[in-house]
Amino acid sequence: MKIGFLITARLKSTRLPEKLILKIYGREMIRHMIDRLKLSEALDQIIICTSPNPQDKPLVNIANEEGIKYFLGDEDDVIQRLSDAAEFFKLDFAINISADNPLVSIKYIERIREEFENTNADHIRCMDLPIGLFSYGLKPAALKEVCKIKKSKQTEVWGRYFTETGLFEVRDLVVDDNHKRNYRMTLDYPEDFELFEAIFSHFGEETYKTNIDDILQFLDENPDIAAINMDCQKKYEERLSKQRELAK
Repeated sequence: MKIGFLITARLKSTRLPEKLILKIYGREMIRHMIDRLKLSEALDQIIICTSPNPQDKPLVNIANEEGIKYFLGDEDDVIQRLSDAAEFFKLDFAINISADNPLVSIKYIERIREEFENTNADHIRCMDLPIGLFSYGLKPAALKEVCKIKKSKQTEVWGRYFTETGLFEVRDLVVDDNHKRNYRMTLDYPEDFELFEAIFSHFGEETYKTNIDDILQFLDENPDIAAINMDCQKKYEERLSKQRELAK
């Protein structure tokens, strides 16, 4: 069975321009994420899913330099891009999150793979984790079916196609109680980057090796740091609501 991690990545952000190639310790944020994903024994392939737009060429260069794969798909239709990438690389199962999440949990990536092997579910989630630590499991056949039924190319927000249509088997992983928090560890606003700078400053150049327990303990013990970007979540949710309306 071939399992691939599809990193959704573009360089079109206006809220925090070229956020994925901002650097900490001299390495771009997306490279820190790649370093982390390479630690997972659950993954057979890591693939940056980006676009042929020239502005995204730096992501292709990074993929080549890091010895991973890349896929150039639809610029705006995220779910189509993921589906096409899964088909191109002949994946039996895909795990996905955007490149905004450099500290995505390796522990739960491995649990997602185990859940798929046990259930053959179409879509697997672990939403009780802090924002930025969870990822999604996706069966390629289900991705292809979503592409047939969707009515919009604005699919940056695609989860409802799995959860609201009644067509797919969706599984929610049970998250350990000691991993449930309301922290935000995703990169979308300047305050988010400030939070990552604080985390990386504490754990050092090999922050990518830090496990979920140590990250959460650090934020628990430093509430002033954890609060740096909490106001960003309201702004994000308002934007998400608008995107859902556009996708109808």
